[in-house]
Amino acid sequence: MIDKRLFRSFDWLLYLAYLGVSLFGALVIWSASQNNEFGDPFFFVTRQLQWVLVGQVLLIIVLFFDYQLLVPIKWPIYLLSVALLVLVLAVGVERGGAVRWINIAGFVLQPSEFAKLAIVTTLAITVEQLGRIDSLWKVVLAFLHIGIPMALIAIQPDLGTSLVFLGILAAVLYVAGITRQLIATVAVSGVLSAPLIWFYGLRDYQRTRLLIFWDPSLDRVGAGYNLMQSIIAVGSGMFMGRGFGQGPQSRNNFLPEQHTDFIFSVVGEEFGFLGSVALLAVFFFIIYRCLQTAAVAKDHVGRYLAVGVATWIAFQVVVNVGMTMGVMPVTGLPLPFMTYGGSSYLALTMGVGLVLNVHLRHRKILF
Repeated sequence: MIDKRLFRSFDWLLYLAYLGVSLFGALVIWSASQNNEFGDPFFFVTRQLQWVLVGQVLLIIVLFFDYQLLVPIKWPIYLLSVALLVLVLAVGVERGGAVRWINIAGFVLQPSEFAKLAIVTTLAITVEQLGRIDSLWKVVLAFLHIGIPMALIAIQPDLGTSLVFLGILAAVLYVAGITRQLIATVAVSGVLSAPLIWFYGLRDYQRTRLLIFWDPSLDRVGAGYNLMQSIIAVGSGMFMGRGFGQGPQSRNNFLPEQHTDFIFSVVGEEFGFLGSVALLAVFFFIIYRCLQTAAVAKDHVGRYLAVGVATWIAFQVVVNVGMTMGVMPVTGLPLPFMTYGGSSYLALTMGVGLVLNVHLRHRKILF
């Protein structure tokens, strides 16, 4: 049970910022999905609000135990995550040419989203056990920890999620005190392996996406169509936006995946530059509060947990927003707390719950 005195350390600012983005996301999903294939303008927003409610229950559950209790169950968490990813490859549901989902008791689950949560948790414990990152062997061990789930997710294929793991690893190793010499060694290794990844690690459509990123006009009606429509939508919002529910790109379904991958394009079109900057400012505040929690955490596990969640959110915000404006390659990474979908929302919510947990227990109760 939670000692009531712990709630003196509850980070209400982080929680309210997260909840505000969640509710705003549901509002934008409602606007973006008015004309859907189900003929019900409330179809997607109703389900998203259900996930928001379920998320609050999970967040409370996460708060009820000391995060240090995760340390002895690191391997069960890790192995369960890997097992679910293997299950996807065996009996997964295919959508859009990718196999990323499994059907469990009528619910469609995307294990790769929960794998992010599992990796943030288990990597924090692993790096804490390794101590200061002052040898190449420790870097290799940390990389191997994320390597197996990364490979399984890349096979689905889902390159974007695999890159999230690399971002989380880099941030945690930096906070753990990795030396400059090791940073240089890893950087050189990455550069030297780039040609191998390009020719042998990427599929044809992934290479096409990268080429389209440099010049969307190479295929305006094919691979470049999504990006071109997104840029038009964001640009047409100008400074103040066209108004809620008044975006022609989203209302007329010119913008593809408007309630999922390209939800930020709807924000830009309907709320303009001003609304987009306000949303990004709230995201920045959420990331800032996570890093503040890392700074005051009572131990290394708590510090690495908070840094991992902050990096997870920051990476997906940068990539998702960047792709809608044509400054990042198109990927399937969701915009945190905004993109429609239960798996992503619940996993991220539990991540925020872990940060709140760390902040809740960042100092001892003295009386």
